[in-house]
Amino acid sequence: MFPIRPLSKGSLALLLLLPPSLSAASRLASLSSPDHANSITLSLDASGTLTYEVARKGKTVIAESPLGLQCPDQDFTRGLKLDSPGKEEKRKETYQLLTGVKTSVDQPHVRRSLSFTNATGAHLVVELDAGNEGVAFRYRFPETKGERTVEKELTGFQIATEARAWISPYNQASGTSPAYEDFYFAVKPGDAPPNSRYGPTKGWYFPALFETPAANAWTLITETTSSGGDYCGCHLDSDSKGGLYKIAFPFPDEGMGKSTDRPPTSPHHSLPWTMPWRVIILGDKAGDILTSTLVTDLAPPSEVANSSWIKSGRASWSWWAYPDGHDTTERYTDFIHAASKNGWEYSLLDAGWWKADMKALAETAKKDKVELLVWTHSGDFIKPDARTRKLDEIASYGATGVKIDFWCSDRQETLAAMADTLKEAAAKHLTVNFHGCTLPRGWQRTYPNFVSAEAVLGTESYMFDEHFTDRAAFLNTILPFTRNVAGPMDATPFALSPKQYPRKTTAAHEMATAIVFTSGIIHYADKPEVYAALPEAAQQVMKDAPARWDETRFLAGEPGKLVVVARRSGTSWFIAGLNGTPDSQPVKLDLSPFKGGKRTLIDEGKNPAMELQAAPAEAGNSWSHTLPGRGGFVLRIDTK
Repeated sequence: MFPIRPLSKGSLALLLLLPPSLSAASRLASLSSPDHANSITLSLDASGTLTYEVARKGKTVIAESPLGLQCPDQDFTRGLKLDSPGKEEKRKETYQLLTGVKTSVDQPHVRRSLSFTNATGAHLVVELDAGNEGVAFRYRFPETKGERTVEKELTGFQIATEARAWISPYNQASGTSPAYEDFYFAVKPGDAPPNSRYGPTKGWYFPALFETPAANAWTLITETTSSGGDYCGCHLDSDSKGGLYKIAFPFPDEGMGKSTDRPPTSPHHSLPWTMPWRVIILGDKAGDILTSTLVTDLAPPSEVANSSWIKSGRASWSWWAYPDGHDTTERYTDFIHAASKNGWEYSLLDAGWWKADMKALAETAKKDKVELLVWTHSGDFIKPDARTRKLDEIASYGATGVKIDFWCSDRQETLAAMADTLKEAAAKHLTVNFHGCTLPRGWQRTYPNFVSAEAVLGTESYMFDEHFTDRAAFLNTILPFTRNVAGPMDATPFALSPKQYPRKTTAAHEMATAIVFTSGIIHYADKPEVYAALPEAAQQVMKDAPARWDETRFLAGEPGKLVVVARRSGTSWFIAGLNGTPDSQPVKLDLSPFKGGKRTLIDEGKNPAMELQAAPAEAGNSWSHTLPGRGGFVLRIDTK
């Protein structure tokens, strides 16, 4: 065994709070958040096997769980010896977000790196991070020569079997999956992922949300990758027997865009090699998860030296409204005019834009002071030469952003191509919106020109999925606590026109999603005349509610049932609520923090599915409202 090193007073005090399941003989180090609420503890047993445990306020949230990496030439799963316990390093993560729950982030963190050698003398570093919103860890190979492949990662997350979970199943490979476009299911730890939208499933997508009653804690597990595609995208294995969720790699049959080249999915890299953060967001209530910035706290700082050209915004979009006739010059022109009329910054030209008169559209957009976004396929972005040609072509038409579709893979080379696309697009002053893609992993901090991603089951599903109509409201009240915490989410909100499968949410519910969901570009997906028929107050909200928020507060809710958030832009607050159930729900809010002048409530009209009504809201610190089944509301408060 290794020698026992003396503990500092702070470390000793922390150890007294640690759960008794870790013996003093095996305990290596523990790291506590600046507010002392969150801790992560690393242990090594007699066989040289690493484990860790996570606690919040002295109560176990993740019980003793495995760590380790298996490589073809090296074993880091046993026989490890401690070389150096490292020193605690205080950090401040201070940065700006162009898309997120807030504009400015200033979070204290503590970090510590422990160095190990295996039986052959190869080195492994395990880096720990503790912040007031959660903890994280990652592996690093510090050697400076050679290359290495990770065949298997033993990392697991031991969740109490009595916990509640909300997770989305990892789909089998197809022409449109895996793309993180499935329902979330309320399950118990140990339950197998259900067969879902694409048939048999092979695991669970990140992020995974848990409530552990015994610890009075909420937990969201996900990952933050580095900026260069240094690892594959990971998910959770389908076997979670006993509540142990294990890291899994992509599957061999996953493709990448139009590519037929499918190398092994085991991650491979030159040394030194720093791997993704395994992120564990912690809170006392579900709302602590919703407002967390831990994912971007752990991401690399911005690589865009001058981001003044990047702006978030709202966009008109013709495809959803006219899927069979959206791509004519006349149709695009109508939607550009609609964006200008509403004060929206963008208009998206979806697939088929190359058949339209792009010169005329560029001139119309310039006159209307609207910027153009264009759709394209990921197959043009895999190889460097093709990527450069496509980005140059798009820029030559006067577009300022690109929506790139059909990535459909978590392979390492997919993430590398996406990272390279963000880098090159930034150099050409183009924003990027990924569709048919993997989960964002903190990229919005590293590349501020990354404005949104799909990786969500959005409103287009009313055209394709008969089950969506019954599950949409339930899903909409889970996404703010799960998928949207990982990064901006392009769910294309607030569309009312009937599609193949009838919508059961109310018009007020749909409007509220544009406030509740976070995306650097909000694509308003319906026809201009649908929005023009809304009450003037509702139209004004669509004109004034931005895509970039100064502040977000959680007011009430529980995944799958209800969510109410307050979001501030300047001196205006937009409070939005969603009912995820078919039954009516009363809501009582304390509005004393939002003192000020005019209050306007927008909720269901006479025809709840298609109509809104707007009226002044009563004054006072206490405000009550009843949401109808699958309903919603927007309460606007102008404090000046």
